[in-house]
Amino acid sequence: MTTSEPLPPDAAVDLHLHTRYSDGAWRPADLFATLTQGGFRVVSVVDHDQMEHLPEVSALGAERSIVVIPGTEVTTEWRGLAAHLLCYAPLATGFTSDALRAVVDDTRARMLANTQMIYDTMLARGYHFPRQQEALARDGQLNRAMDVGTLLLAHGYADGPGEAMRMVNEAGYQQALAPIAQAVAAAHASGALCVLAHPGRGEGEIHRYEPAEIEALLAEVPLDGVEVYYPTHSTAQVAAYEALAARHGLLISAGSDSHAPNTRQPVPYPARRIAPLLQRLGVTTQQ
Repeated sequence: MTTSEPLPPDAAVDLHLHTRYSDGAWRPADLFATLTQGGFRVVSVVDHDQMEHLPEVSALGAERSIVVIPGTEVTTEWRGLAAHLLCYAPLATGFTSDALRAVVDDTRARMLANTQMIYDTMLARGYHFPRQQEALARDGQLNRAMDVGTLLLAHGYADGPGEAMRMVNEAGYQQALAPIAQAVAAAHASGALCVLAHPGRGEGEIHRYEPAEIEALLAEVPLDGVEVYYPTHSTAQVAAYEALAARHGLLISAGSDSHAPNTRQPVPYPARRIAPLLQRLGVTTQQ
């Protein structure tokens, strides 16, 4: 769906959502039912390292009068550090070439190959998963290495998530990462804007990017923006990232990173907070 009427300044927007197409547990239809109940006007579903979700979520948005910005979250690295990159395409054009799709397809293929290797290793070690179809979100399909951890937990082979992931790591887990400069170049060639996701998060495999580190990144890679508004960012972090964006002319984004109905829910950020980004993507906001 596109928008012709400017959004009210407080219209609810959330540009960071995930579904079963990647590592989320949301069924797309259930996610959009929740978004409708919450009065959301503009959203982006940015499932990791693929674009297969785009037709379904666009159709669901059109059915429910919710504007859906085409997007994906690319798993990248910079100087050996993980960096998640939100790529958004304008409503008027969508992604204009296959350059970014080629990058995410390669990343996903490497990720799936590693996941299958870990799964096969577990089978060779004598582990069996008869309840695989009910344990995994997408009808038993393996999407990511953490799915093998989920199977270990569901079948009583691990006492908790930490032990499950330790077993996965010992079986040969490796992150599949695209160089961030390559991903940004491909996104720009596809007509998309690139936003550094949740820079202040910093746990597990996610690296926390302090403002000075982002400035060093900007000296090498032409990012378009930063996800300033994020549920776990502190007030001090928000202020620091706002100041960084102002110094470097970066666009500001906002997203919940909601993955499942039983965990963090979509967050109704007011459109005025990210009006310049929305404008670049084809959505105007009342002044």
